[in-house]
Amino acid sequence: MSRLLAPLRRGCVRAYSSSRAADANFSVFQEGDRVLINTKTPTLTKPLKKEERTKLARGYLAHDDIIGKGPRYPIKSNRGALYRVTHPTFEDYIIRTPRLVTPIYPADANLIVSLLDLHVTSPVPGEEPNEPLEILEAGTGHGSLTLHLARAINAANTYPPKRPPYSQRQILELPKTKKRAVADEEEQKEEDHETKAKNEELQRNWDAWRAQRSAIVHTVDISPHYSQHAENIVRGFRRGIYVGNVDFYVSSVEKWIQEQVARRSTNQDSPDPFLSRVILDMPSAHLRIPHVAPIMKDDAVLAVFMPSITQLGDCANLISKERLPFLQEKIVELGTGISSGRVWELRITTKRSPKDALSREATTEETLDETAEDSSNTTVEEVPSLTKGEKTDREEVLVCRPQVGERITGGGFVGIWRKKKSWVDLS
Repeated sequence: MSRLLAPLRRGCVRAYSSSRAADANFSVFQEGDRVLINTKTPTLTKPLKKEERTKLARGYLAHDDIIGKGPRYPIKSNRGALYRVTHPTFEDYIIRTPRLVTPIYPADANLIVSLLDLHVTSPVPGEEPNEPLEILEAGTGHGSLTLHLARAINAANTYPPKRPPYSQRQILELPKTKKRAVADEEEQKEEDHETKAKNEELQRNWDAWRAQRSAIVHTVDISPHYSQHAENIVRGFRRGIYVGNVDFYVSSVEKWIQEQVARRSTNQDSPDPFLSRVILDMPSAHLRIPHVAPIMKDDAVLAVFMPSITQLGDCANLISKERLPFLQEKIVELGTGISSGRVWELRITTKRSPKDALSREATTEETLDETAEDSSNTTVEEVPSLTKGEKTDREEVLVCRPQVGERITGGGFVGIWRKKKSWVDLS
């Protein structure tokens, strides 16, 4: 598939390279920027617009007085008070933007991205591009993690051209109650012929650039309202320098997978696995694991972010029962100030039979006191994996406990699994 797409990508590079790229000069505030007013309680403005203003405790700041100035330049309010205005940091922007759902806070999002172990390289002009690194984020939500992922892979893509002024999200599936509302949202203002032609050219250049990206975040949310809000969040940071790395979809995960498989299939053959990373951040995430497994590459990383450790237990249990090709790497508790980020042990094992338990009773009594002093030394006997035809009367249990001594800063729990390589008979 990558060999087939390579000529298209090279052609797309030539197609858009002559167009004017987006402005990345952040030394001067421009119309459309969101800036941070440094007061006792810092205020994040709406996008700067001529003849608009931002109200403060001591008067207001006119946007016309901010546009054209540099960061930290003193701006005088209508009452004479001076304020310093700066570009918001990544953390400030995520914390202070309006929200429809609770975001994944920056400390947690940074840790999740680090656990994904992402490594990208810049494209080399003239060389045939490799298969793109593709990431699926199921559950867009506020767009905080989406923005962190987009930043993490940014070096893999060339600088984008100027983007079209309207939404780029793709609507694959809608709840019936949402269809009318989305239709109202999608209604665009009437444009004159010149503006329409200009926007159509912007769209062609944008599509051509998107076709040759080396790293892509596919983010899926069933709520059109949340998806639109998240797209606005990503577009609003630093003039949207990362938004080109993300494709937004309004759909269920199952529908998105179905659409991608159909689009990538050739000559009635199923496509090769194409996802290198999958993040599940949604209710009943464990039920989606069997759907994403077939389209994940060997050694791909599966990350599940859940508020409860027992929900990750559901994931481990399903992987074990359905014999899905995943190896558990790590279970991490997030939450600065709660636990300082504890590493958890979570695995499926089997109880010893009563006969085995009696034969080891004396040994257990001897080690009981030592075990009570340090719970991290507690061990549960591992039982070899059973073949499909082998029967057992042993009961499977979930081992779920924190490991003492290992700390990672960063609420909730993250489980990391690696996809195992398909079995190869070397005989």
